[in-house]
Amino acid sequence: MASVTLRAKAIDKKGFSLYLDIYNEGNRYKEYLKLYVSKDYTKPENKNILKHDKDSWELADAIRSKRLLIVKESAAGFIPKQNKQDFIAYYKKQAAIKVHSTYHNALQHLIVFNGRDNLPFKQLDEHFLKDFIDYLQQQQLSTSSVRLYLSRMNIILNLAVADKIIVANPFNFLKRGKGGDIPAKKQKKIEYLTLDELRKFQAVDIKRSDVKDFFLFSCFTGLRESDLLKLKWKDILDGTLTYSQKKQRDSITYYMPLSKQAMVLLDSIKDFQSVTRYKDSEYVFAHLGSKRNVLVCLKKIADKAGIDKNVHIHVGRHTFATMSLTHGVSLYTVSKLLGHSSIAVTQVYAEIVDEIKQKASELLPML
Repeated sequence: MASVTLRAKAIDKKGFSLYLDIYNEGNRYKEYLKLYVSKDYTKPENKNILKHDKDSWELADAIRSKRLLIVKESAAGFIPKQNKQDFIAYYKKQAAIKVHSTYHNALQHLIVFNGRDNLPFKQLDEHFLKDFIDYLQQQQLSTSSVRLYLSRMNIILNLAVADKIIVANPFNFLKRGKGGDIPAKKQKKIEYLTLDELRKFQAVDIKRSDVKDFFLFSCFTGLRESDLLKLKWKDILDGTLTYSQKKQRDSITYYMPLSKQAMVLLDSIKDFQSVTRYKDSEYVFAHLGSKRNVLVCLKKIADKAGIDKNVHIHVGRHTFATMSLTHGVSLYTVSKLLGHSSIAVTQVYAEIVDEIKQKASELLPML
């Protein structure tokens, strides 16, 4: 009996992660889809799917149908290719399309570990992967490098599932997270400025006021540095900023209403630019100069403001997220404003805000 069931797992009571519960030939495993919804639509009381969840839910159900077909074909003996096809040859073919050195580096480690240039798919199971992970950890590689090489293999194996070469990705059988088979990702400390620190930063009198405005504009829009540097004056119309980002093979256009503070900063930037040789430039931040000089200037401003934090341009994006959530903007809205692929990516900021609120409540006096 083979089955594929779509299920939802609660994430800190702020959403649900969708996954497939796959049962085949006596084995059961989960395939997390990296798709998220605000309600558990597997429950009868949640029959009506909300508009902002519809795309994710329908995509998840379509994947479920596709996986069920593959599993049934496997149970009926319709996928014999995995006994013959070579994973390394398949990997090389797919890596050539990806054109990224990390795919090549991961493959070289795999070949050395395997001891030969061919590896039948049928030999590539979770036990093989565990041994390969042990090998990588013995090569004095950083945790991030080990995780990166494993992610490259994971991507190729997912493609093999899509091509019906294998029924399931053996990575699905490995334990993740702390104490799991795959090394846990080291959590980086997220730096952000409080409203009080932003005011101190703004108050600093410095010759390069354009750099100060550049950073503050990031704090009030949440735009990435790359998007800020591509920003043109024509992209700002009637208080709305328009920018595009490439997601996979598609380009998505975002429309961001600008706050009053962001508009004031734009006026300041225009005034500064008007007295430089870039006064006729189509780019908003054409006058900034090298990234290194900008970073040095930001650190000088932070020092003068008495801010003991590692201030760089991406801190502005973190500041926008935490400040928005602190002032009551919904997690879903902040996720959209930041251009995140899913609300789960934005979740880290919600946890920071929860910590801030907890500390604030502890400061309240006793009666």
